[in-house]
Amino acid sequence: MSGSAQSATGAGDAGVVAAKRPSQPAAQTLVRGLTVLRAVAQRPQGLTATEIATQTGLHRTVVHRLVNTLTAEGFVARDNAGHYRPGPELHSLANMSQPTLVEFVQPHLQRLADQHGGTAVVFVAEQDSVVAVATAVPSQADYHLAYRKGSRQPLDRGAAPCAIQAGRPATPEDPDAVREARRRGWAVSHGEVEPGAHAVAATVAHDGDVLDACVTFVSHRRDRVEEATREVLAVAQAIRAFCLGAR
Repeated sequence: MSGSAQSATGAGDAGVVAAKRPSQPAAQTLVRGLTVLRAVAQRPQGLTATEIATQTGLHRTVVHRLVNTLTAEGFVARDNAGHYRPGPELHSLANMSQPTLVEFVQPHLQRLADQHGGTAVVFVAEQDSVVAVATAVPSQADYHLAYRKGSRQPLDRGAAPCAIQAGRPATPEDPDAVREARRRGWAVSHGEVEPGAHAVAATVAHDGDVLDACVTFVSHRRDRVEEATREVLAVAQAIRAFCLGAR
């Protein structure tokens, strides 16, 4: 009886161990999903399903199934042109690393805001809008325009969207404003998003190689925006160096 009990217990233990061991198909799916996620993360300007398949060597049917799952979970976002980009959940995971982009950039934004008496913002592209992921307002100014973290604006107007698009690879469909921003390195807008608001924005990416984002300075005074342009470019370059160093 004792031997039988011991044998039964051994079989039960073996069964538990076997249940904990992942099956090969599940492990293969996980590896493939991570491969797709890595490909998208390395090209924040976006990849089509065909481009992902070419880059990863996976069959298009497999890629479509994986990106649909990743999109549903928020790790990948699909724009209207069919390009897949890093989604909000992927950004959240990235922000768990130390130091985070927000932690790195916040002192730079605060100095920019204090020096020129306006609001400094880092915008990141998400599908058909840009979202503020870091903001700073001047410590001493009596009056200023403010953007709260998480605020959005359309992708079709304003300095920030123009600068972000200028950081992506050139296309024949690019409007003149985007081409000009790509040529000189920054974009400006006057009253396009809010009446009386002036802004200058500098892209972080070159040909879409790093974060699909920009640094923006906003003020009700046009002269302050013009004076802040050099520092806006410097902060954008600092973020770019941070992103490249984090790879």
